[in-house]
Amino acid sequence: MPPLDKRIKKFLQNSIRVAPRISDKGELGELRTGLVSQYPQTRKDAIKKTIQQMTLGKDVSSLFPDVLKNIATNDVEQKKLVYLYVMNYAETHPELCILVVNTFVTDAQDPNPLIRCMAIRTMSMIRVDKILEYIEIPLRKTLQDDNPYVRKTAVICVAKLFQLNKELCIELGVLEDLVSALDDSNPMVVANATAALTEISCMDPTAVSLIDLISSHFSQYLSVLNECTEWARITILTALTEYDAKDSIEAQNIVDRVTAHLQHVNPAVVLATIKVIIKNLNLIQPQANDIVIMKKLSSAMVSLMSTPPEMQYVALKNIRIILEKFPELLTKELRIFFIKFNDPLYVKLEKIEILVRLVDPSNLKQCSLLLSELKEYTMEFEPEFVSRSIIALSQLGIKYSEENFISKVLDILLELAENQEIYMDDCCVSMCNLLRNCPDNELMITNVCSLLNSWSDPEAVLQRDDAKCNYMWLMGQYPDKFPSMKSKVAAFVHNFSEEEPLTQMSILLTVVRLHNRLEGSLLQKILELATTDTHEIDVRDMAMMYWRCLSMPNADKLIEQICQSMPPKIENTLDKFSPEVLEKLLLELSTISSIYFKPISENKKQYSLRQKVVKGKHLDELKDLAKSEIAQNANEDVLLDFDNDDDDANNLMKGNGSSNLLEELDDLFNFGSGSTNENKEEEEEDTSLKDPMQNLKLNGSGSSNTGGEPTASSNTQDLLNLF
Repeated sequence: MPPLDKRIKKFLQNSIRVAPRISDKGELGELRTGLVSQYPQTRKDAIKKTIQQMTLGKDVSSLFPDVLKNIATNDVEQKKLVYLYVMNYAETHPELCILVVNTFVTDAQDPNPLIRCMAIRTMSMIRVDKILEYIEIPLRKTLQDDNPYVRKTAVICVAKLFQLNKELCIELGVLEDLVSALDDSNPMVVANATAALTEISCMDPTAVSLIDLISSHFSQYLSVLNECTEWARITILTALTEYDAKDSIEAQNIVDRVTAHLQHVNPAVVLATIKVIIKNLNLIQPQANDIVIMKKLSSAMVSLMSTPPEMQYVALKNIRIILEKFPELLTKELRIFFIKFNDPLYVKLEKIEILVRLVDPSNLKQCSLLLSELKEYTMEFEPEFVSRSIIALSQLGIKYSEENFISKVLDILLELAENQEIYMDDCCVSMCNLLRNCPDNELMITNVCSLLNSWSDPEAVLQRDDAKCNYMWLMGQYPDKFPSMKSKVAAFVHNFSEEEPLTQMSILLTVVRLHNRLEGSLLQKILELATTDTHEIDVRDMAMMYWRCLSMPNADKLIEQICQSMPPKIENTLDKFSPEVLEKLLLELSTISSIYFKPISENKKQYSLRQKVVKGKHLDELKDLAKSEIAQNANEDVLLDFDNDDDDANNLMKGNGSSNLLEELDDLFNFGSGSTNENKEEEEEDTSLKDPMQNLKLNGSGSSNTGGEPTASSNTQDLLNLF
C-alpha cells in the first residue's frame, strides 16, 4: 500500500475541478479544453456537458477524437457516458465510429461484466459494415460468458446484428448459439433469447422456426415463469400465446400454471396472463372449475381499474374486446365502472362504452340503476361526454327493449332536447332509434314529432348528417304529425346540393314517399338534382331507379308499395366485431391492435433496415471520411459561437508546438487489421483501377491518400496508450 501522503495527493488530484479557460471559439472551445484537461474530474465534467449539449440536439461530433481519449478509464460512469456519445453519433456519423473498434474488442474482455456488456451492446449498434466484421469474436465470447448478465445482453445483440446485416449473422452462425440460449439456466437469458428470436422471426420468418422452438421449450417456460422479472414474464407469456396445446389436459396445465400471475401488480403482466388463459379456455372441457377461472379473470380485470388513468384506458380497451367474447363476465361489477369526477375525458368515454355492455338486459333493477347514472352524466359540462351519454341512453333502452322503460328514456331525451339546444343532433338520432324499436307506440311517436315539429329551421338547427337524415326519415314516416311538413321539405330540397350523402338519400326517399302530398314540380326538381347535381353514385342510382319506376305503366301501385314499406325493427345499436376479427383481437390483447381494434396478424409488421449503414466502403475510404468529417467540423462554429475570426480555426489545425490533429488521428486507425503499408498501397492501386471516380473522390476529400498509410507522429503517445 502506498504511503498516506501519496494517497492523499492522488485523492486531491482526482478530486480537483479546474474551470476551463474561456476561449474565443465559444462553448465548443471550452468543451474541447475541458476534455483534454490534466485533471480527471474536469474531463468527466466536460464529458457530461458534452452529453448535455448532445441531448439538446446540438452537433458536437467535432469533439469525437477528444471524447474518445477519455474512453480508457476505470470509471464505469465515465465510460458509459463516452459509449453513449459514440452510440448517438453512430446514427449520424457512422464513419467516425471506426476509431473505437479496438477499444470495443478490448473492453469485451474486461474483468468487469458491466463493461463487457456496454462494449458488446454499443458495438452491435454501430451501423458500419467494416466494424460489424470485428464483432464475431466478442459476441461469441459474451454468448458463452460465465456471467448471466453478460449473456442476457449478448443474446439481444444477436437480434440487433441480424437487423443490421442478416447475411453476416447467418454466416457467423450465432443464430445457433441464440437457440441454445433457450436452454440456459438463468430465466433472464431465456426470456431475452425468446425476445430476440421473436424479433428475428418478424424480420425474416424463414431464419428461425419460432413456433417449433416455443413448442419444444414451453415446459421450460412454465418452470422459469415464477423466477423472472416483470419484463421477462411478459415475454414468456406472449410466447406461450403462440403455443397450441395438444389436448385439454395440457391446456388445463398451462392455465393452472399461469393463473397465479393474474394477481400481479403490473397491469401488463395481468393482460398477458389473461391472453394466455383465453387462448386455452376453448380446449378445456366444461367443468366446475371454469366458474373459478372466470371469477379470477373478473377479479383481475377489476383490479386494473385501480391503476393510473393511462393504464385504465388501455385496460378498458382490452376489456371491451373480452366482453364481446364473454358478455356475462363482469355483469356483477357494474359499479366498479361508474365514472368518477376526476376521470379524464378519454377514460369517461371508454367507461360509458363498457357500462352499456355490462348491464344484464333481463335485470330491471340493474338497468334502472344505470339509467339514473346516465341521466346524471347528461348534466355534466363536457359536450363530448354528454353527447356520448345521450347515445348510451338510447342504447340502454333498446337493449332492455321494454316499452315502459323506453318511455322513461324518451322522457329524459325530450327534456334534454327542449332545454339544451347544443345536443339537438344527438337527441334527434337517439329518439328516432327508440321509435324504430317501438314503431307502434302512438304516444311516443306523438311526443317526438311534436317536439321536432316545433323547431323552426331544422335544416339550420341540425348540424350533423345523421341527425338531418333521421329528421327527414321521421317526416316521411309520420307526415300527419307535421302540420308544416311541406315548407320544411321544400327547405331541405332547396339546400339539396349542399347536404351530405345520407341527408340527400333521405330527402330523395321522403319526397318520393310524399309525392302525392307535395307539389308536382318538387318531385321533378329533386329527381333532376339527384341525377345531375351530386357526385354520390348511390344517390344517383337511387334517383334513376325511382325515375324508371315512375315512368312504368303501373307506377302508382309500385310507388305505393315502396312508400308503405316499414323499416326493420332495431334490436341492437351497439357496435360488434365480426367473429373473425374478434378471434384475432383476443390473440393480440395488450398490443397496439387492442387499442385501435385493428388486428395486424395478417399483415406482419415489416422491419425495414435503416439506410444509414455505410455499405460497400473500403477501410481506407472510411478512414478518409472520418478525418474529413473531423477536419470539417473543426473549422465550423457549432455551439454558441459569437466570434467570426478564422484564425482560431487555423491555429487549432496547425497547433503551436503541437502535432497536427489529422496526424494524431492516423494512429487511431491501427486496430490490428494485419495489412502492411505495401499491401495497402496495392489495395489502393487496385481500387483506383477498378473505380477511377471513387479514387478521385477520395483525393478530393482533403485527406492524404497518395503514398500508402501515413505514419503516426511522435506526440501521439497519449492516444497510443488507449490501444
